[in-house]
Amino acid sequence: MNNKRATKRALLTSIMALVMCVAMLVGTTFAWFTDTASTGVNKIQAGNLDVELQMKDSRGNWVKAEGETLNWVKAEGHENEQILWEPGCRYELPELRVVNKGNLALKYKISISGAKDATPENDKNDLKLLDVIDWTYSVIGAGGAAVDELGTERHLAAKTGEADVFDTLTIKGQMQTSAGNDYQGMAIEGIAITVVATQDTVENDSFDNTYDQNAEYPILVTTGDELQAIVSNATAPVNIVLTNSITTNNFVIPADKDVTLDLNGCTVTNAGSHTILNKGHLTLTDSSADKSGQIISLKGNTAALRNGDNAVCVVEGGTISRDGANGNTWHVVENFGKMTFNGGKVVLKNGNGFAITNGWNYFDPGASTTHAVMEINALELDTDSSGIKNCRYGDLTVNDVTVTSTGFWALSNDYLGTAVINGGTLTSKSFKAVSNGAAMTVNGGTFDGTEGLFVQNYATSTVLNGGTFTNMDVDALSSYVGAGHTAQQSGTSVIIK
Repeated sequence: MNNKRATKRALLTSIMALVMCVAMLVGTTFAWFTDTASTGVNKIQAGNLDVELQMKDSRGNWVKAEGETLNWVKAEGHENEQILWEPGCRYELPELRVVNKGNLALKYKISISGAKDATPENDKNDLKLLDVIDWTYSVIGAGGAAVDELGTERHLAAKTGEADVFDTLTIKGQMQTSAGNDYQGMAIEGIAITVVATQDTVENDSFDNTYDQNAEYPILVTTGDELQAIVSNATAPVNIVLTNSITTNNFVIPADKDVTLDLNGCTVTNAGSHTILNKGHLTLTDSSADKSGQIISLKGNTAALRNGDNAVCVVEGGTISRDGANGNTWHVVENFGKMTFNGGKVVLKNGNGFAITNGWNYFDPGASTTHAVMEINALELDTDSSGIKNCRYGDLTVNDVTVTSTGFWALSNDYLGTAVINGGTLTSKSFKAVSNGAAMTVNGGTFDGTEGLFVQNYATSTVLNGGTFTNMDVDALSSYVGAGHTAQQSGTSVIIK
């Protein structure tokens, strides 16, 4: 079935390649605990919302398409020929399937977006190539009657046996014979097919099946201006999925907004102030298969991610960095509110400073200030300068982290900071691994540097209940060992048990 010309540009299909990615909304799925009630009530089991995008490979097998590149199909026997579009030619993509892999019924939509000029150096608007290609596509299968509109809502029942429950998507294109020489040499890239899914009103609770009738889809965003508008105008929590790399211009999440931002393999950069300034509630994720989503600060004296006073930020994924090569020597991440790392990566290269600061580094806001609270449960940090700095009125808890510094401290607990380290590996390849200049308790972890730990003469409290400290002697640490614990020399390291 042929689309109308008005829908061609919405298809935005790449001439050279098509990158597949999947996003799904799980935020509105009930967070049931897996437990057994003491009164003999049956086990409480959370359902599983799981949608998968699959493609047919060269051998006719269905395989995951997430993060893969689809190539246009050549005629049999000519698979090795270069794919070049010319007037009158017809190409199609391998078949795609949207499969419900979970035990909950779901509803979903498909969108295609993100086209960009692949050869900007040719001084042409290569996106005009879309105007001379006629697209034919269809969605058929278990989700309902056949449709030719990708944004149509479809419904897939839960998987109950071995057989998959799925819809099949086909996409074909034909270049118009009227296309003239102006289109020669044009190319388009950066396309994404995105599946967004949420709960469907199928399963019943004790009363009916309408409890999730208001389940919302993620909102797909393609520009920085669009992102700011959606966040600023939100009247309820919003779940946003990027479908294109974007540039922000003084992007702020206001204090009364609750935002989940899925980088989805895309990159967010800044044109002015901090790349992301959160004053509300932000959850940062990256659903891409290769975990390639990034937040980068390109401008001097700006952070890639700044969490403001009393704001809440939870980082689940994404790589956060700065472009130090172009003169930005600011910290990558700053926290003055409450921040939790459950994943992701922070990178600081080409310059001085700390990759992460928690609390007030450059001035004293006064003892009445609400403390900056940071908890690190999972994080990878890579720097050629210094890693984490816990500053004035910063409360830092580290449960697990991997810090690799080729510059200075892996972690520094500074004046009026409070730090508790329960685990992780903190390494400085050319300096002392950890510095304490305030109150610090270490319950575990590995601290590897020219010295594992350096205690400043102005430190107020140092308690070691566990951990391995390299290039140190027992005598240097014995006075800090907590009650009921011991320090043992093991080669050039000290182990606290």
